[in-house]
Amino acid sequence: MEVVLAGDIIGSQRNQPKTYLKTIEEVLKRYSSPNRFLIYRGDSFQAWMDHPELALHCAIELKAALKRTALLDVRIAIGLGSVTMIDNNIAKSTGSALTKSGELLDILKSKDQEVMIDGGKHLDVYMNSLLKMALLFMNEWTQNGASTVYEMFKTPYITQAELGKKLGVQQATASRRLDRAHWQETQEVLNVFKQYYKDVSDGSID
Repeated sequence: MEVVLAGDIIGSQRNQPKTYLKTIEEVLKRYSSPNRFLIYRGDSFQAWMDHPELALHCAIELKAALKRTALLDVRIAIGLGSVTMIDNNIAKSTGSALTKSGELLDILKSKDQEVMIDGGKHLDVYMNSLLKMALLFMNEWTQNGASTVYEMFKTPYITQAELGKKLGVQQATASRRLDRAHWQETQEVLNVFKQYYKDVSDGSID
């Protein structure tokens, strides 16, 4: 089962495009091959994941990357299904994963939830409920907290001493930032998504 992300930037009109376009592209390149992601209208994007089980990693890394800048955030819809690549161009491609992500993104504002999933399965309810609770702390990330989380995504095996050096702070400060940003809980949510994807994609869950 394929996974497609569709998203738009919150606060784009209050920031210069150069503030966030490079950030979006850098993150999407780590999770999607060339021609499998697209940035359009200046503040919207679509990406077909190379590793579907890491779709939520991509979504939350994008959130952390953008929240390093004041007034920026992101709204992301994750669609699971099929993708048929046409002319090696995601913009021309079709499939249920593309349709679900696009339709879900259109209604996210009314849902008052910045990240949601549509896999067409009853497990979606549980995964989306977990995401709603996780967003209670993710939406409260400070710029320092978001920067710390972003570095952990970029270099997941970094030590706290190395993390502190990268951030220009003491190890103890880096550790406190991770705790305040609920990094451990974030990892748990990511692991639940991996299991959700496995359960949904193996065809045994309706």
